[in-house]
Amino acid sequence: MKVSVPRYSICLVFQMLFMCCDLLFNCWSLFPKSRGGLLLLFFFQDLCLVLAITSILISFFSTYLFQAGLMEVLIRKFRVAAAVTLVYFLLSIALQSVWIIEKWEESESISKPLVMVLFTLQRCMAPGYYFFYKRASLLVSDPRFYEDIDWINQNMTAH
Repeated sequence: MKVSVPRYSICLVFQMLFMCCDLLFNCWSLFPKSRGGLLLLFFFQDLCLVLAITSILISFFSTYLFQAGLMEVLIRKFRVAAAVTLVYFLLSIALQSVWIIEKWEESESISKPLVMVLFTLQRCMAPGYYFFYKRASLLVSDPRFYEDIDWINQNMTAH
């Protein structure tokens, strides 16, 4: 696959940047001792997640498939990535909410079982999110999604 148009390359760079920021925020979330620091870190992590989801949606909406009304091809190709991203986003929000509530009540407390379960689930889901998000970003930046009508016809008749 060759990303030939600079517009796709720029979008891809931003998508990878948002994904790397999320990875860094996941790593740094273990270090803040103050409630405010943790809240700020979670805010920026959520911001990066929302921007990552928005940027990939913009990529989907600008494809020829979407504009021609052939959304079922896009859905078929990207449904796993969408599901994994949604689950990861919801797990992140749940973990951050419970963690902030716990830290706000008692900043020096030992983590409760719910925080530990959500933490484990979110961290186990993270590699899947990074893999499927990167894969979807690279796949949607393929110029065939934007111009090659023969390739689209092959995909429509194959399924």
